[in-house]
Amino acid sequence: MNKEAEIIEMIQTILKHQGLPEVEVSANSELYDEGIGMDSLCVAEFSSMLEKAYGKDPYTSKVLPNTVQEVISFYDD
Repeated sequence: MNKEAEIIEMIQTILKHQGLPEVEVSANSELYDEGIGMDSLCVAEFSSMLEKAYGKDPYTSKVLPNTVQEVISFYDD
């Protein structure tokens, strides 16, 4: 599974855990408000999952991604 698919799967898992409606998630999806609708609890869980999977995450690195693509790009070295 490539990184984009892994990150999208993480987001879908978080939405399910938080009882949020299922939405189609793509690289162009916005993470908050009118997009996927992630709130602070979702972000905390997402940050933890990213850290566990990749050893770092944008949130603790003081980067606030607005889209799924920005999260994916954070890991492009």
